[in-house]
Amino acid sequence: MIDGFEFSIPYTGDTGALEGLFRLKNSNSNCIKEIYLSGPQTFSGSGRVTPEVDEAQFIGTVDKIHKAGLRVNLVMNSVCEGQEWYEPKVVSAKADFLKRMHEEHGLEGVTIANPIYIIEVKRCCPDLEIHASVLGDIDCIQRAVMYSEVGADVITPDASINRNLELLKEIKRVTNKKLKLMVNEGCLYKCPFRKFHFNYISHSSKEMGEYVEDYFFDNCVSKTMSDPSQIFKSGWIRPEDIEKYAEITGFFKIVGRMGAPSFIERATKAYLKQSWDGDLLDILSSSMHQFGLHTCAYVDNKGLDRYKLFEKVTSCNYQCSNCTYCHNLAEKLVQFNIITRGKLEDVNLKEASDQMAREGKTTLPWTEELAEAMRSSR
Repeated sequence: MIDGFEFSIPYTGDTGALEGLFRLKNSNSNCIKEIYLSGPQTFSGSGRVTPEVDEAQFIGTVDKIHKAGLRVNLVMNSVCEGQEWYEPKVVSAKADFLKRMHEEHGLEGVTIANPIYIIEVKRCCPDLEIHASVLGDIDCIQRAVMYSEVGADVITPDASINRNLELLKEIKRVTNKKLKLMVNEGCLYKCPFRKFHFNYISHSSKEMGEYVEDYFFDNCVSKTMSDPSQIFKSGWIRPEDIEKYAEITGFFKIVGRMGAPSFIERATKAYLKQSWDGDLLDILSSSMHQFGLHTCAYVDNKGLDRYKLFEKVTSCNYQCSNCTYCHNLAEKLVQFNIITRGKLEDVNLKEASDQMAREGKTTLPWTEELAEAMRSSR
């Protein structure tokens, strides 16, 4: 029996927000186990574009996290950094950096997508815990076994199999590795843009040029607008349902390094508490979060209790042409033109969100003026 769940929480680069996370580190018998973050772009990109940081700044952040009693996980999960990525001197430079951070600054973990790099890092840093990234697309036993064999200590499965409990149990049994499940990833199920999006992000996160995310998210948001049932087909796990994964794992990852600090804090509180009384879209990341902001869509998270969501989606065969469950759920639960305090916080409309708090309101009716302010602030 698991005595409380552990969470991996993102650092966005906002030091004030980091201090806020430290204050949340123990809640409801659950805890924040680690903070994951990007390192100096000199050495690697990652699966998110984050503020530029040099080595001294990175070390300072690592020290601050350690002083709070938490572990540090460095994310180096690019899926592409060009032809030079495989040059021996480049591979060695990345491995040497990790070795220094581990031996001199106590870095506990690193998240990597590329199995070639996992092999090299395990060779030079055998005691550094290696987390196989979700960007390794580990959606079957074969891939899980191969990542395990090259040196991964922890496996982050593809979110598309989050609801396949038997497959997750079998991956755990066969590999004998710890699994870390991403709980609030809000990508489309089996998204055709995902590979290309993360290829673009991998380059942008290292090269630090102009980053235009809208091209990818606009496609996903447009698809969800035309078919809101996509919300329920996505692989997220509700805060209320993580206890049902206790036989599989006690380790979960909250996603959102590119999100607003308000979003990270809100999602962290919800999952630590294992309950969220509000708009589901306010704690989901990626395209579902963008969909909520673009359309002022609202999904009553507690309302899902009435429809036995967990039981249905964990027994689903994804033969959507023969099933209308998600479509019917969308018709009943997806509302539009509802503005939440979370949405105002996430686009930095502080005055309006503070006014809602003073008045004890959780939602506001849509007005063109407020919607325009949200669009302008996004």
